[in-house]
Amino acid sequence: MMAEVPSLDILERGRTGPPFQSKKNRVFLSTVGGRRYAVKVFRGEWRERAAVEYGVLADCTARGVKVPEPLALLEGVIVMAPVDGPVAGDIFDALCASGDGRGIGSEPERLADMLARWLARFHTAFGFGLARGDTILRNFIVAEGDVVGLDFEEAGRGDTLSDLGQMCASALMTDPAFTAPKLAFARRLAGRYWAVSGQRRAGELGGSVSAAIRHYAQFRPNGQQLLAYASKIDKGEILLRSSDDL
Repeated sequence: MMAEVPSLDILERGRTGPPFQSKKNRVFLSTVGGRRYAVKVFRGEWRERAAVEYGVLADCTARGVKVPEPLALLEGVIVMAPVDGPVAGDIFDALCASGDGRGIGSEPERLADMLARWLARFHTAFGFGLARGDTILRNFIVAEGDVVGLDFEEAGRGDTLSDLGQMCASALMTDPAFTAPKLAFARRLAGRYWAVSGQRRAGELGGSVSAAIRHYAQFRPNGQQLLAYASKIDKGEILLRSSDDL
């Protein structure tokens, strides 16, 4: 059941801080009557995906998968309870920049484990029949010792391995790309996912990561470099399986 929420006009007037912009949507925080809201306004052709994302959020909430609580679906707009915390992608970048990612260290391992658990829980909750889509590190917030998944407008039926491939690719592609700590992070992430989900598709992971890199390379200034890494994965020159997977 949807909660009663203010209209979009009132939520716009209560906006606090600048909105978060993307080609797909605009997200802003709002405070009305002492209550805080997160408001996601879909753009153009993505407006029809608002109902899809709202449904996924509602199903996740009902099944114990951590996501922002959906409060209401307006026309092309989702109103949610806000989630406070740093973006997982920012944490990962900071760990890599500080050198704490070597070896890979306890903090990156902890982040990899949290992300792997969330993804395994999501796939398990939907019987491995729903791929969340666009599973990049920037679509997760770290809050209260766990991760919360965001942005489900690309969710749909498909091969769930694509989500793990996108998540690994997201870590590997950050600048500087494909460093030893980032490879170790991706291997840790995959290993924990296999352990929690019960899936064992390690032999297929390279192809999934390569496909994700080829997709995201279209939008990156270092796209040609990323395509070269994808080719190396395809040729077996870069291995993403840990010794536990062999």
